[in-house]
Amino acid sequence: MKKLRFLILATLIVCMGILAAGCTRQDPIFGDRDRHGCLIGAGYTWCESEGRCIRVWEEACGEASAIGSFEECVAAGYPVMERYPRQCRVPGGPTFTEVIGGQMTEALCTAARGHWNECSSRCQLENAGKPGVVCTAMCEALCECGGIAGFGCPAGYTCRMPPDIADALGYCVAEPGNGTKMTADQALARAKESECMGVGTLTGTPLYNEFTRTWWIDLTPSEPKAGCAPACVVNEMTGTAEVNWRCTGLRE
Repeated sequence: MKKLRFLILATLIVCMGILAAGCTRQDPIFGDRDRHGCLIGAGYTWCESEGRCIRVWEEACGEASAIGSFEECVAAGYPVMERYPRQCRVPGGPTFTEVIGGQMTEALCTAARGHWNECSSRCQLENAGKPGVVCTAMCEALCECGGIAGFGCPAGYTCRMPPDIADALGYCVAEPGNGTKMTADQALARAKESECMGVGTLTGTPLYNEFTRTWWIDLTPSEPKAGCAPACVVNEMTGTAEVNWRCTGLRE
């Protein structure tokens, strides 16, 4: 009888130990995996250079972290956002903005003792010292000015910087009217003889963008695209006109 009680007690102790171990054990995560074993359902993809599975919105793959310009981003096959200027987004990393002809160039900037920065941010420069302002990770090629080093701007440009901050760093912008070669009527005439007319009908009043030195004219497309609003963009520096599809989605 005593042996039977001992065996029952021992069995209970062993069972309790197994149950306790089961409570602390984490259940495995099931789901579809790719050929590298990355759990697709949890958002993991394979990073070849790192040799492991990562979530691209949490960290950039090693090969992506070396990208430093819009052109390199496009060449790597990352998504391009349909806006003007175009932007290319590195998953888990920064967004690079295309430098359009007629804008500030590195040679023009450095010749005026400016600081050329391929991955600057107007948002961060303009809102320096302002609490509660959050800027997205977006690279913009800018000619930075001011600062402790006293960087300069080319003739016809002025330094835009946050007010009331000593030795603040800013960026160069074209002075109003500087280099303007085209009026609204001239832009409209140029648009009417360009490829824009093959897309649809020009509507609205031409709007001028001083930063990019371009005229924007809305287009009513003959063949609409869902979520897109086209515009005819006339570059006053080159005299060219092209259609820009401003879409809410991404182009893979």
